[in-house]
Amino acid sequence: MADQRFFLQDINPQSGSVNFPRDIAHQIMHVLRLQPGDQVTVLDGEGRAYQVRLNPFGAEQLTATIDQVGEKEIDLPVHLTLFFPLTKREKVEWILQKGTEVGVSVFRPFISDRSLVKTTILQPNKIQRWEAIIREAAEQSGRAFLPELSQPQALSHIVSSAIDQYGLDAALVAAVGESTGSLGPLLDLLLKNIQAKPALGLLIGAEGGFSDQELALFRTAKFDLVSLGQTILRMETAAIVFPALVLHHFFDRFHSK
Repeated sequence: MADQRFFLQDINPQSGSVNFPRDIAHQIMHVLRLQPGDQVTVLDGEGRAYQVRLNPFGAEQLTATIDQVGEKEIDLPVHLTLFFPLTKREKVEWILQKGTEVGVSVFRPFISDRSLVKTTILQPNKIQRWEAIIREAAEQSGRAFLPELSQPQALSHIVSSAIDQYGLDAALVAAVGESTGSLGPLLDLLLKNIQAKPALGLLIGAEGGFSDQELALFRTAKFDLVSLGQTILRMETAAIVFPALVLHHFFDRFHSK
């Protein structure tokens, strides 16, 4: 059986045990049908993994004994924040799931001139569902770090404060047109100028792209407009292709050293 991985909050290795919340306990006992004595991996979301052994099942709770504390795992070679417009529920959930699998570190949804959703207020149950999708995708794909999901903001606010507020080294905008640059040479330049692990913000537009006013804001803020290729991608496709291209480029350069 493949190693089963679960993200848990508030792991205290000194206690010698962990407690599973009800939804994960249900998954372990009734979906995966694991048994007392089986070993699984629990993660704290910040790179530390623990090998634990399931204790006898209780009626109201499930616990496990910590057998081994692993070394802190190495994160991806670049920290990616994906800025994407709020849209239909199924598209957002697909972006969160596949973006987590690809290697996005932070998801920051926004409201733009052409985004289908125009409110920054989300119901708590929707946030909980989206966070569960991210957690399950991180567990399935073997991520050691749990991606972060932020509350939606207006795109104008993001543009005015992204570099300083989010600690980004650069912000790259996926756009279509003659004024866009090539992604590869720009990433090579960033690798040359940034000594530590780069923190990049990747922005994709809504179904109708960015408005002229938004493109002007990007240029004023010194964001880099880049092309993702010769074809025009759907919004949800660009949301996965963009981080995948960036991560592939960084992996390729690091492995060639």
